[in-house]
Amino acid sequence: MHTVGLPRTCLGFTNMLFLIFGVVGCVICVWCAVNTDFFREVNYTVTKSSLVSAVANFVNLKLWLTPMTTILIPLAVLTILTSCCGILGVGCKMKCAIKSYIFLVTVLSSTAFWLFFISGIYNIYTNNENTLKYMRATIQSNYGKQNDLITHVWDYIMVNYECCGAVDYKDFINTNWHRANLDKLYPVQCCKLNKTSLVPLSKDCTKTHEPEAQANTNISCFNTLRISIKENKGKMIFYIILIGLLYTIIMLFAYCIIRGEPLIKAIAGNLSDLLPKHQEHSNKEVPSNSSLDNMMFAEEPPKKVVKVVSAMNPFQTYQFTPSVHHAGSKTYPQSIRSQIK
Repeated sequence: MHTVGLPRTCLGFTNMLFLIFGVVGCVICVWCAVNTDFFREVNYTVTKSSLVSAVANFVNLKLWLTPMTTILIPLAVLTILTSCCGILGVGCKMKCAIKSYIFLVTVLSSTAFWLFFISGIYNIYTNNENTLKYMRATIQSNYGKQNDLITHVWDYIMVNYECCGAVDYKDFINTNWHRANLDKLYPVQCCKLNKTSLVPLSKDCTKTHEPEAQANTNISCFNTLRISIKENKGKMIFYIILIGLLYTIIMLFAYCIIRGEPLIKAIAGNLSDLLPKHQEHSNKEVPSNSSLDNMMFAEEPPKKVVKVVSAMNPFQTYQFTPSVHHAGSKTYPQSIRSQIK
């Protein structure tokens, strides 16, 4: 098995899954943009599910003046591109592809985290005044439009959290919705509804803000959302940690593939580069005051030993070390000189 088999397998499977999601999402968006009714008919006959109609309605919504298809199609294409970079990096070991994959995943994750958690949940949790003003401004300018995403989001919040407006029902006065509905003070979503039929419990609802109307006219959606976030703070922290952990694992797997080493070895090698190098220090000797310790000893060169045989008696030999006075000149002992002569 390859040394980076586990990271390659996990990243390959994950990118194949997101590639399928991206292709399916892109096909649905293009199909609904061309002919929504045909999409409903074909898919409902195959799946026989109400989810088909919900998907078609969501895709055909508008965000301000922009259709959702013009936003979802580029996102689907970007998802496909990111998955292809991951597959090429894993399968073909292309470092440029895996680096592009890291960049795209980081950009998409950071953008989604900022829009959802920071701009949305965190600003509501901290009671940000600018967020409250923005929510009221969306009611003033966008609420009541047909096939509008902001209108559907407000309707969902008011029905499920049983509230009315960002602050209260007065947020709907002198708005585009109020000009089109002069006989109503607030939308029917502000009323207390029957959970099964979504019909107001009182017939006088939307026409008065008195208690008999049985409406949630004085309940702020901003404060209700803030209370809900506080109650579910533990779950949200868990989701944030989980998302951060998944992102970290993906980055470690991608880094492991770039290094071409097993996961633990790649991490350990990277950490060892950050740690300071270990230097071996020799034991420091305590200086001695002894004269012998302070003396320097030079090693003498090896001395030559000359063996001389006597001319008078061949069995008589002499061994001595000649002392050199100058180049080519040797001095012999007196007894040896007499024998040599």
